[in-house]
Amino acid sequence: MHRTLLPFAIAIAALFLFAGFADAQSVRDHVRITPDRSTTVSEKQATELTLTVTEASVRPIQIWVRTAGLIDPSKKTVTAFLPAHEAALVRAGQRVRAFSPESRSRMYQATVSRVAPQDGRTAVTATLTGQAFETSTRYVLEIVAEGGEFLSVPNEAILETGGKQMVYVQQAGGNYIPRDIKAGMRGELFTQVLEGLTAGEQVVTIGSFFIDADHKLKNP
Repeated sequence: MHRTLLPFAIAIAALFLFAGFADAQSVRDHVRITPDRSTTVSEKQATELTLTVTEASVRPIQIWVRTAGLIDPSKKTVTAFLPAHEAALVRAGQRVRAFSPESRSRMYQATVSRVAPQDGRTAVTATLTGQAFETSTRYVLEIVAEGGEFLSVPNEAILETGGKQMVYVQQAGGNYIPRDIKAGMRGELFTQVLEGLTAGEQVVTIGSFFIDADHKLKNP
């Protein structure tokens, strides 16, 4: 295809992809520029796109520290070494998931039983709730560290565009407004929001890609 026609072809393809979910009236609405630069999704479209919104709220943010170590001969403790920036998140009593790389389907529950400096690093020992059965000597550890409670949204709600982070905020009447945010700590499931949202606002999680595509076609 001629290079100069490629952006136009991509835009047309994206339009037909989204328009396939709507009736003729919705298509006309889809390409009409709206004064408030919002994007509107009908109830039918929301169902077809499995659109999901989640409340921005203060909740615990969990950070999973992943590492690997050696299991002792008794098959009950695993010791791994962490660099300083990860070791700062780990402390005794935290929950751990452990598994052998050869048998990930079998997950063992464990607890951090010891954290101690050793040879310029930090040695972390996790004690399994029961004896491991695999013959492997190496085990992967997923340590669940609590980062604290912060205003946050699900990770999938945040879109990266032009070097900025943004979410789509639900308004009345099925309208969704793009909102720039400043994100902080990123956890396993949720990301801290430093600026741009207040607790109680509803943001799009599942389906945000289609909302964003619709908005960009309406507001080129």
